[in-house]
Amino acid sequence: MEHPDRPRKIAWLALFAVALFVPVLVGFDKYMIHVAITISLNVALATSMWMIWSLGFISFAHAGFMGIGAYTSALLLTKLGLSMWYGLWIGALVSGAIALAISVPLMRTRAVYFFMASWAVGEVIKRNFAYFRDLFGGWDGIFDIRAPKLDLGFLQVDFANRVAYYYLALFFVTLIVLIIYRMNNSRTGMIYWSIHENELLAQHTGIDVFRQKVIAFTIACTLAGLTGALYAHYQTYISPKSFDIWKSEFALVHVIVGGLTTVGGPVAGAISLTVVDELLRATGYFRTIFFGVVLIASVVLLPGGLETIPQRLRNLFQRSGK
Repeated sequence: MEHPDRPRKIAWLALFAVALFVPVLVGFDKYMIHVAITISLNVALATSMWMIWSLGFISFAHAGFMGIGAYTSALLLTKLGLSMWYGLWIGALVSGAIALAISVPLMRTRAVYFFMASWAVGEVIKRNFAYFRDLFGGWDGIFDIRAPKLDLGFLQVDFANRVAYYYLALFFVTLIVLIIYRMNNSRTGMIYWSIHENELLAQHTGIDVFRQKVIAFTIACTLAGLTGALYAHYQTYISPKSFDIWKSEFALVHVIVGGLTTVGGPVAGAISLTVVDELLRATGYFRTIFFGVVLIASVVLLPGGLETIPQRLRNLFQRSGK
C-alpha cells in the first residue's frame, strides 16, 4: 500500500528539480530570472506568514519584520561595511528579538483585536523607518545596498549576477519552506493546529498556548527578517514604502489563493499570483482591476485554494472511471 505522503514528496522533489533548471529553461533571460527571484522571495514571505496562520492568526505586521531584517542588513553594509553574509543572519536575529518582545503583549489579544494590533505594529515599524532620517534615510530610503561576493579561493561568485542571486535565493527559500514543512509535520505542528481549532480545549489538555504562540510568532518573523535581507541586497534600494501593509496583504492573498491547510498552499499561491501579476503588468492602470478579477474568480471557483486541485482531479477521474 502506497504511503499517503509519497505523492506529496514526489511533487515537492519535482518542483525543486524544475526550480534548479529555471535559468536554463528561460534561456538565461534576465527579466525571466528576475521574475523567478521575485517568486522565491514571495514564496518565503507567504510561507512564513502561513506559519502564523496555522495558529489561527493573520498578522499584518509581517512586512514590518521583513523590513527590520532588510534595514539591519543594509545598515550593517552601508554604515559598518559588513557584507550580507553577516547582515543576513544578524537581520534575522534582530527581527526575531523584536518579534519576541512584541509578541508578549500581542499574543494576549484575539480575533479582530489581534488584527488591529498587528496592523498597528506594522505601521509603527514603517513610520520609525521614515521618522529617523539620519539612521534609516527617511522616506528616501537607503541606496547602494550591494549584493555579496563569495571567494573560496578556488571559486569566486559575484551575486550581482542574476543567475547567481537566483540560486542564492532558491537555497534560502528552500531552507525556509523545509523548516516550516518539517515543523508542520511534527508534534509541534499538531500543537499549532490544535490551538487553531480550539484554543481553550488545547489549553485544557495541558498545552502552554501562550508560550507556543510566542515561539511560533518569533520563528515566523525571524524567517521574514531573513527574507527581508535577501530582498534588500537584491533590489539594492529600500524605503519604508517597500514594507508597508500592502506587502503583508499580498502575502495574505498568496496564502488564501494557494490554500490554508498545507505548506504547499502559500507556495502555489505565491508562484501562480506572481506570474499572473507579471503577465498583467502590460495592462498598465487596468492591472489592479484584472488582478482583482483573477483573485475573486480563484476564490469563488476554488474555495479550498490551488492546493485542492490534485484531489479535485483525482475525484474527477474516479467518477469518470466508474
